[in-house]
Amino acid sequence: MVKDLEAKALAGDAEAQALLHFLRLLRRKEYQEARAYAEGFPEELKERLLAGLSLLQEAPERLEDPLFAGEREVLLGVRAVREGRKEEAEARFQKALALDPHHHRALSNLGNLYLERGELEAALDLYQRALKLAPEDPLIHENLAALYKRKGDLDRMVAHMKQATRLKMRPPVSLDPLTGKPQRRPLHRRVPLWVWVFLLTLLAYFLLKKP
Repeated sequence: MVKDLEAKALAGDAEAQALLHFLRLLRRKEYQEARAYAEGFPEELKERLLAGLSLLQEAPERLEDPLFAGEREVLLGVRAVREGRKEEAEARFQKALALDPHHHRALSNLGNLYLERGELEAALDLYQRALKLAPEDPLIHENLAALYKRKGDLDRMVAHMKQATRLKMRPPVSLDPLTGKPQRRPLHRRVPLWVWVFLLTLLAYFLLKKP
């Protein structure tokens, strides 16, 4: 599905280009922004996208639309992790990547499983691939910080912790449903700098405390 859309987009198909942007929102789990963006599609396609988003949030196991297949597998994989079914989770993350090779959360979640098993180099490779796809995702930097802590590389650990904190401090971004371009939303209340310093210090303490 993704490869077909990419081929059509390269050929200049405007609808395929718009759907690829919709998929980027799914990969970032920005469902609210994806819902707003879907409003700009023709009626039939809009209803399809909105229905898929509703199922993602309510019952992803019932979602059969191939456009949502990669995101569905990631959500079901995360559920499997929470319920202790690690083998199923790994299979679902692998399937998500087969369906959508650009799904950075599938890479990152798979890396978490490898890290938990102590396969540090394999986890590092997955995190680095995820980082290339989504360099502004703070969770990837947090995962890398945890990995470098395990490897004893405290300089890289702190660097990724700082980057994760900086990214979390950025004002949230919404997308214009007509153009797909970023629109920064003003924060209702800015968080004081001392709060972020405290949180960063606390995170460093817990990371260094873990065996």
